[in-house]
Parts: sequence; structure tokens; C-alpha cells
Amino acid sequence: MKNYSIVYSEMCSKLNNYTLILFILTFLLMLNCNDSSTVLAEEDFLENELDITDLNEKIKELTQAANSGDVNAQYSLGKMALENNNPPDHATAVYWFRIAAESDHLEAIELLGAHLFMGVGVPQNAERAKEWWMKAANKGSTKAQASLGVLFALGNGIEKDLIESYKWLTLAAKNGNEEAKIQRDNSIALQLSADQIREAQKRVNEFLKK
Repeated sequence: MKNYSIVYSEMCSKLNNYTLILFILTFLLMLNCNDSSTVLAEEDFLENELDITDLNEKIKELTQAANSGDVNAQYSLGKMALENNNPPDHATAVYWFRIAAESDHLEAIELLGAHLFMGVGVPQNAERAKEWWMKAANKGSTKAQASLGVLFALGNGIEKDLIESYKWLTLAAKNGNEEAKIQRDNSIALQLSADQIREAQKRVNEFLKK
């Protein structure tokens, strides 16, 4: 997590309290999965007494499958690049996440968007992060919906749009994301007029009718 921590510290120093809250939301939504996954991976390795030979063999098998077009193998290689290297190999992770994302693997799209948003393992590109997250959000990804809500609120690298932020946070909240609901109600809603909130709700309803 060293690379994440460096980027996180640099970003936090530039953000005011409002945007810091939103940034933390995205950070927790999209990137802390590496922490929990790492713990689970370590526990699995201990339980099964895997050694480096086993790991290399597993990577070899996954790589063969990934190169043959196995999307789940591509995603797994991306995750392993994060979980089984110290520090995490973000460049390799991005490589595999991008390939899997191009085949519509939702989790790969979520994490590719996160890397693009943070500029970790790939040049920072909020516009591309938005495009990938939009694709996943339209397919029902709650994480991508919440992340779009954050992205539109920050307006860092894209045009700031609090109505769109409210819309996406609402959709994420409807899908059970409590943090998205809190940020919508405690941050975004306070900056919108009644007419703007009605417009945001109209966009939510239009999305749900699709």
C-alpha cells in the first residue's frame, strides 16, 4: 500500500474538508479492496501452505488462460499483481485489468477506473476513469455509481456537475451503498437548490426506466 499512501497524502494536502470527505469515499470504495483481499490471500496461502513454486505455477497457468482470452484469468492476474507483490505491481495490474475491462469484466472496470482516477500504475486521467466507471455504472455496478458521484462532485479533471453527482450517489444508495447516501445528504444536497434536486431525481428515474 506504499504507493497508495503516497498518492493519498499528496492529494489530501490539496483538498478542502468537503472534497476530502468525497475523496476518502472513493478511496475506501475502490482501493481498500486491496487491503482486505491481501489479508484473505495471505490467509489462504498459509492455510494451504503454498510456497513460491506453487505461486509461480499458478501465475503460469493463469497467464496461459489469460492469453487464450479467459477474462476471469485476466482479472485474477491483475489482482495477484496487487496482492502478491511488495510493493504492489500496479502497472501489471492495470495491464490485465484493462484487457479484462475491454471484455466487460465489471470488477476489472471498477479497479481500472480507480487506478486511472488515482494515477497509480498509469498516468492520472479522470476523463478515462469517468468513461470506464460510466460503462460499469450503466451495467449496475454500485461501486462505479458511487465513484461517479464522487468524481462529478470533485470536478478534478472533468467538468464539475453536482446534479450528476447527486444522481449517481442516489443510484448507489438505492443499491445499498450507505456511504453514498450519507455523502449525498450531508454534502451534495446542501449545495443544491430544490429545483436542482428535482432535476437530479428526474435523471435518476430516467436511468431506472432504462
